[in-house]
Amino acid sequence: MSVNVVQINSGDLIGRRFNGYDLHPHLSQHGINSTQLVYWNKQSDADFVSKAFDYPGNRYVTRGLMKLEQKLSMHARLQPHSWALPLHKRMREADLAHLHIIHDGWMSLSALPYLTRRKPTVWTWHDPWAMTGHCIYPLDCTRWTSGCGSCPDLTLPFPMRKDKTAEQYAWKKKIYSKMKAEIVVASEWMRTMVSKSPLAEGLKVNVIPFGLDLDRYKPADKQAARERLGIFPGRPVVFLRSSSTPFKGLSEFVKAVEQLASDLQLCIISLQEIGHFDKFIGKHQILEFGWSNDEDLLLDAYAACDFFAMPSRAEAFGLMAIEAMACGRPVLSFDGTSLPGITFAPDAGLCVPMGNIQELARAIEWLARNPADCERRGSLSRSLAEKHYDIRDQARLTADLYKRVLSQNENSGPVT
Repeated sequence: MSVNVVQINSGDLIGRRFNGYDLHPHLSQHGINSTQLVYWNKQSDADFVSKAFDYPGNRYVTRGLMKLEQKLSMHARLQPHSWALPLHKRMREADLAHLHIIHDGWMSLSALPYLTRRKPTVWTWHDPWAMTGHCIYPLDCTRWTSGCGSCPDLTLPFPMRKDKTAEQYAWKKKIYSKMKAEIVVASEWMRTMVSKSPLAEGLKVNVIPFGLDLDRYKPADKQAARERLGIFPGRPVVFLRSSSTPFKGLSEFVKAVEQLASDLQLCIISLQEIGHFDKFIGKHQILEFGWSNDEDLLLDAYAACDFFAMPSRAEAFGLMAIEAMACGRPVLSFDGTSLPGITFAPDAGLCVPMGNIQELARAIEWLARNPADCERRGSLSRSLAEKHYDIRDQARLTADLYKRVLSQNENSGPVT
């Protein structure tokens, strides 16, 4: 018997490895017919992907309401089309709805009790925003465990003009108390956060790590990749995502590179943003590729590097970390996030104290000057990826969750 599931998300190809898009063919192996509804970024022409709302001017309405929310210091509350979602053909045909990124301005959480009581629902919390009064990551702040208010940093995404974090927090608590949905998180770090959140009291939480196509993400010829990328011979190579968002640790990495010994000459490969390493041109080889959807380039970068640096100040999972692991490369990170657990530090991955620039520099030097240890960690990382991050396992666990939720819903009788 086939089960129809609709994945609801902001986009399809952007974030495809965590929003259900890449999972689609693997779910079908378990009797799950998966479709996808997206709002902002429908980029594929796959027949299983549809726009969530397509009425004339809907984007203008949404953006206008987002600006109003910013003035009122609220977020994800005013979008009226959220209540029309059950009328969409994909929703009507679905046996179950799986919510993903619904908190980036296009959907009102106020509709969740209405939606989840009309369709069995699971909701993946991709970051801690669902547990806070405004921010995506609370960093060192612990006020999310006691109701927020008196916010120490209203500038963190999603920013507020006035401190209405306690009000937003109380609104979420009221919504969740009426919502009928199971929660999915991808890491034990997130499960621990959920266990400490008053907002999550009474919610059932499932841990399902994200997975990869390990036949695609796998160790490859390092020298051939370096030749394709034009890397200078004899250079230790580090790869990282270059993002100036406050959570990714780019400034800490730059400061650590400044502290490296004068005789150490690296090749630094970065994706996403450019210009952050200009000061090192002439000493280190800098290869900045900017934003790219070229998966072959990404795989070449993993193959060419000795290790992957991910010094995030906050991270709920870290997909690029498991991509590096699958390609046989160890991951360098800060402690205090999900990454040490995800990368199995200190055995496979390597972590240093949060924000400690000197220790980060020492770790970069160690990995750069000890290729044998890098190779050992990389080989172990691949073995651990095979054991824990196979997309087929993610599909099996996800399908089992869908079937259990549907069974429980059938046994509980009709919603009144």
